[in-house]
Amino acid sequence: MNPNKKGKKISKRLLSLLGIEFKAVKGSETTLMTDEDVISGKGLVLPDSLLKRYSIQRLLGFGGYGSVFLSRDIIIGRLVALKVLNTALKSHEVIYEHFIQEARIAGQLDHENIVIIYNVEEHSNCACIVMEYLAEGNLALRIQEQGLFPEKDAVKIIKGILDGLSVAHRMKVIHRDIKPENILFDPKGRPKISDFGIAHLPKSEGGVAGPGEYNPVGTPSYMAPEQLKGSKKIDNRADLYSTGAILYEMLTGQRVYKIPKGLSFEETINIVKGKDYTPIRELNPEVSKELEQIVTKMLAFERDDRFSSANEVLGELSQLSVLRDEEEEKGDYQDMLFTSSEALLEDVMRLLLVDGAMSPAERREVNKRAERLKVSPERARAMENKIRSEMSLTSLEILEEYQATVTVMAGDGHLSDKEKEYLKKASDRLGIQDVERQMIENDAIEQYKKGMNNEDS
Repeated sequence: MNPNKKGKKISKRLLSLLGIEFKAVKGSETTLMTDEDVISGKGLVLPDSLLKRYSIQRLLGFGGYGSVFLSRDIIIGRLVALKVLNTALKSHEVIYEHFIQEARIAGQLDHENIVIIYNVEEHSNCACIVMEYLAEGNLALRIQEQGLFPEKDAVKIIKGILDGLSVAHRMKVIHRDIKPENILFDPKGRPKISDFGIAHLPKSEGGVAGPGEYNPVGTPSYMAPEQLKGSKKIDNRADLYSTGAILYEMLTGQRVYKIPKGLSFEETINIVKGKDYTPIRELNPEVSKELEQIVTKMLAFERDDRFSSANEVLGELSQLSVLRDEEEEKGDYQDMLFTSSEALLEDVMRLLLVDGAMSPAERREVNKRAERLKVSPERARAMENKIRSEMSLTSLEILEEYQATVTVMAGDGHLSDKEKEYLKKASDRLGIQDVERQMIENDAIEQYKKGMNNEDS
């Protein structure tokens, strides 16, 4: 490949996601690419230093930002997915910032249902994200191969997606492109959310906001109506709509709306607004009425008619009879005798909560112990919430919401008197004990200082 060869006109589709007008880049090292070039890998310029670390195996796919290649980390020996920013887009500041933001967002969302980011490589004419390679395929392929999913299997996958989204939403991240192609599976069969390329993070939270930030972005068949309209008031409920659209497709074998290719966002919103979709049970009578009602609420046209959070949907799904029957076979969780590992973990939790509070540092240690004891994060959360309920203490979900707020306010390493006053009123309103409030505030400041010390070292 000759990087000095005059390039072709870049595809506008590659830039439309961010609503950015392309201007030709001057410089002998830049090759402009059409969509066909991206698919074939033409125009890819990788520095020697990168090729010494990663051996490119084959193209896995491509998107608006760049191409994804199966690669081998030569030093460690593991397979990785290398997402490379298209060379022609490297000099576009907003696109480049969004590309780096994708890595930053996914890297901070440490959760078993979110794809792991290992590293970001930056060079003069190249930027790439190194992430875990998941060879089990994506949900789109499973839907294509399997057609209808049994209710229990569909709900299990959706619960994994919602678990991942609940973490993202606590960090104020809206994915905006939840679709089957972006749900990958690890060797254990767990669904993992990938591709935060067009995710929205408020500028106040450190996100990048460009001139096209609120342009309609996403995949029309799975986009919430407010996304299609380009609303500036998009929140976590847009992702819940998209998740509902996936669940509908898994249960019925078809998409919520049949949207012909090539339609504009305006034409698409007219289809969504003017046509009722076919109820699930008309297409698949085997689906329970309970689940149909949940999906219907997730797909409400007006966002205020949907669930308010991923955790709320998870709570409703946990009450489904198909899951209750499964739990009864294992024994009712509330009344069951824990295994010795779980009993040990419960003893530790009760000991730490004896004064009505557990610090974030203590909870991190509990989570580490749970992992060593092979108690799943979901089970550990349920156990602590059960204990907290017995002691009439605030739930973990409320504590995490409060902790996220404190983390933002303590972003400069301290809390002003006014901020402390605000947090005191907020914690009182939420029913958080003073001792637990102070633990959370102190931990946020300590974590900031620890991060600064790591940077200095």
